Amino acid sequence: MKLSRIITLSLFILALSSCSSTPSRPQLYPNQTLKDKGNEKAQVDINECLKESEDYLKTPEGEKLRKSADSSSIGTAIGFGFGSGGTGVGLGVGVGGGGSRRLSGEEQVRRNYTNQCLVNRGYQIVGWEH
Repeated sequence: MKLSRIITLSLFILALSSCSSTPSRPQLYPNQTLKDKGNEKAQVDINECLKESEDYLKTPEGEKLRKSADSSSIGTAIGFGFGSGGTGVGLGVGVGGGGSRRLSGEEQVRRNYTNQCLVNRGYQIVGWEH
């Protein structure tokens, strides 16, 4: 029983670290701006907007928004099925439920800032990927 808990916890930590190592990026709708500028220029614009969002997070205004967003967020509950035969189910729910997780305040501010930056450049954002 202890070995299954150790294996499950190890797999869970590995899954979390692999998800968090890839920064999330906006995905663009193929509007006229994207068609005119092309994907290569769009990726440069995305990188510039992401950099601007990081710089903004370091300002007093950005820090205030981050704290406000953090205080209003509810953390994600992750279930482990450490019962009889429930270990695999608990890990599957914990790892597989990542799509519905709440964003940290920092990530909320980063995405909102980046979205607006890209909209100001004429792009439309469809969503974000990890």
